[in-house]
Amino acid sequence: MWILLVAILLLGLKLGAVGPFATLSWWWIGVPLALAFVWWEVIDPMFGVSQRRAMEKVEERKAERSARARRNLGLRAPRDGKDAKGR
Repeated sequence: MWILLVAILLLGLKLGAVGPFATLSWWWIGVPLALAFVWWEVIDPMFGVSQRRAMEKVEERKAERSARARRNLGLRAPRDGKDAKGR
């Protein structure tokens, strides 16, 4: 994500003709954009980085919801992540 932010910043400075960025080669803008594209289209799907993060968030929310429900019912939290039946 930070590569995309750098590319957008460089693009804005080049298009705005701000100081030395006005004479900056277009390669300095194209390379970070290409890297961001490769990240999102090749590397991320190949290794499932975003999917893994999303699944971790879902699991955290599920655990929080379960703990809140147990607290509201006045039950103890399970030991070692197992429920009352030992699963």
